[in-house]
Amino acid sequence: MANTNNYLESAELEDKVLTAYDDIDQVYNFYKSEENIRAGNTLNTKDIETFKQNKLATLGIEEPEDLEFATEQEMLNDTVFWEPYAAEIEAEKKRLINDDLYQYERLKQELEQTQGLSYIIDSKGIKNSQPKEVSQDNLLNRRVTFTYNKGAITSSLPDIDQFEPLNYSVEPDFQVIIGFDDAYIAQREVLYQAERLQFLWLMSIFIVFFILAAIFALFACISAGRKKDAEGVHFLPIDEFWIDAHFLLLLSIETVVIATIVFFYDQNFPRADMLLLFAAGSALGLNFLLSLVRILKGGNFWERLLFLKLIKQLGQFMKGQFKNFSAYYNNIMKGSATVKRFMFWAILLVVLALTVQIPLLGIASFIGILYLLYSGGKKAKKYDEILEGVERIKNGEVDYKLTGFDGALGELADGINAIGAGITMAVAEEVKSQRLKTELLTNVSHDIRTPLTSIITSVDLLKNGKLDPEENQKYLDILENKAHRLKVLTDDLFEAAKASSGNIEVEFQAVDLEMLMTQGLGEMEEELAHSGLEFITHYPEELFVVTADGRLLWRVIENLLFNILKYAQKESRVYIELSKCEEDKTGRVVFKNVSDQPLNISPDELMERFKRGDETRNSEGSGLGLAIAKDLMTIQQGELKLEIDGDLFKAAIILPLA
Repeated sequence: MANTNNYLESAELEDKVLTAYDDIDQVYNFYKSEENIRAGNTLNTKDIETFKQNKLATLGIEEPEDLEFATEQEMLNDTVFWEPYAAEIEAEKKRLINDDLYQYERLKQELEQTQGLSYIIDSKGIKNSQPKEVSQDNLLNRRVTFTYNKGAITSSLPDIDQFEPLNYSVEPDFQVIIGFDDAYIAQREVLYQAERLQFLWLMSIFIVFFILAAIFALFACISAGRKKDAEGVHFLPIDEFWIDAHFLLLLSIETVVIATIVFFYDQNFPRADMLLLFAAGSALGLNFLLSLVRILKGGNFWERLLFLKLIKQLGQFMKGQFKNFSAYYNNIMKGSATVKRFMFWAILLVVLALTVQIPLLGIASFIGILYLLYSGGKKAKKYDEILEGVERIKNGEVDYKLTGFDGALGELADGINAIGAGITMAVAEEVKSQRLKTELLTNVSHDIRTPLTSIITSVDLLKNGKLDPEENQKYLDILENKAHRLKVLTDDLFEAAKASSGNIEVEFQAVDLEMLMTQGLGEMEEELAHSGLEFITHYPEELFVVTADGRLLWRVIENLLFNILKYAQKESRVYIELSKCEEDKTGRVVFKNVSDQPLNISPDELMERFKRGDETRNSEGSGLGLAIAKDLMTIQQGELKLEIDGDLFKAAIILPLA
């Protein structure tokens, strides 16, 4: 230490003297002897009380009242309570005694190894000295002495009592005289002066190099960011790092470097290692300084502070949260009738709770209000949106859809949407039904009026009596033809009404489709022969049977055949295919032909009543054949499917296999 040029006034010597006195006081005045320690005389009652307090903590006992004691000291001193834990307390005492024995031996060894130390002690008339032959006069005549006599301190060292009050002696009549060998002190004075001069020399070198380093650092700062033949500030990758984060990282590294240097110094490591560490720490510091200078020259210092960026982001986050809260309040709390009703009753509950002096209930209610407002406010708003949607659907906006709902409200919204879709479908069906009714009346009127007009005209001419026999017969044939046409139309209407209402008895039985088709085509052989059409049939190799009413099924086939005879293109082929589908266990009869007239109509419309392939309605059909066939297939638990591809017409009868 360079605080003084005299070793006798140095803090090093004062510390050596006081350390020697402290060790002597501990060994001879406190511990006294090994027997005294083993007898437990050095045990500190506070250590035992601390052990007992820790034991109480492990037992879960926190207050004396838990054991019906008035004070904590009374609980700690109760022998009856601590009797079950006597073995543990005794083990703790032995541990503390062993610790004292270890300290006693360590301090004795430390006194023996202290170079140049001599002392004489007197404690209650018991004297001891080191070495044995040293005398009091010899010690007092030495250059470095220290005397403690019943609290009074004298020493050859100035102001030694400023470091320690020296009032910790156990025995008030404890006396000690300490002296250090003059030869040892002279040797230490020489070494001290040499170390002091070396230190001052090193400090001088350090100051010189520090000044040079400061100058070079200044020039480095001036040239930092400059590049030959380039304008502006040239930045390095390290400059992209945040300034404050870089500084904190540097501070952590420099702390480790300094601590390592101090450790190397204490352990007498080679100074080259310490210089390398110092150089590394200095380089890191210079690197930070130059980076800071380049950033300052570039004028973006404030932009490179992570702390400010975090503050800005925090401010933006808080601003966004405030906006969200405002929107939440305006859209949910303020705009929701349900939330308003809830707030009214919740606040009323809080007021009542506080009024009747139940603050706990009031606080709990307030917390509950905040939680419900946070978690249930949006759901309440959604509930109000559902109410609004129901009102709009009720007022006629059946196409309105509720979206953006989940959970139970989502199921409710889906149900309401389904109701709206059902209403839309019902309205569409009703519009379609009204259209069909209108078309039905129009078509029936047209189909009845046409033959009736011919009948009325023929009757008027026959009543006139001016016709010759040949003309008379002609009009009688017209009357017969039109009357037959009316009868057919009336029969078809009656059958269509019965089929659509299901008022037909159905006798299910096993029907061999191939046999039924062969028999039916045989009965219609004459009509088929005069039609000019070529019928081609394909039957499966294996026999298969369907469940149906044979009479009604033939009626369907007959209607499809008559439909083909009326509307198929002359001199064309008609294909009839029978097949079995194992996947859905059904049997099929498929009729395919080419239409004589363009089919500018959908299959669904074609199966409606009074619909014909020719919109001119000049054919002899009633327009009920396919509609009757469809209804007859329905009551037989089957299906009639139509397909139209250009002029190709395909009809399929589908029935379950028996």
